[in-house]
Amino acid sequence: MSGMDYETFCRYVRESMPNLYRLAYAVLNNREDAEDAVSESVLIAYEKLHTLRKQECFRAWIMQIAANEAKKIYAKNRRTAPVENVEDYMPEFYDEYHELWDIVVKMEVIYREVIILYYYERLSVREIGRILHIPEGTVKSRLSRAKKQLKKELGPDA
Repeated sequence: MSGMDYETFCRYVRESMPNLYRLAYAVLNNREDAEDAVSESVLIAYEKLHTLRKQECFRAWIMQIAANEAKKIYAKNRRTAPVENVEDYMPEFYDEYHELWDIVVKMEVIYREVIILYYYERLSVREIGRILHIPEGTVKSRLSRAKKQLKKELGPDA
């Protein structure tokens, strides 16, 4: 048990919020659903704070919760509504590589989430595997396929 107090929890959540949103948006491609996933993730994290063993692991721990919540919403939406046009939703954040981000958000979820976690969130293959509940080898193969897809989309000069 981490023994984290309320103020520390709030500070860590504030620091993690852009990362949580980016991950949720990468899975859901919908601002409102991403916000719902992040909100629910924070509530779950607070309720389950006693299960966090080390404060140093907070970021990976809450990212895993957010990934799970985003996937739940994604699965629910697939059963209840048609997939919305990704181009109707622009992320609320941009990096200096707008063209790259536009390609990333149009990728299949399994590739999009590993790209976001590896390149944008700078998590290790091991951490990504833990967050997504998949073997490290699967993370590596998805990253490889996603990079090939990105290279193809960006053209021969990439």
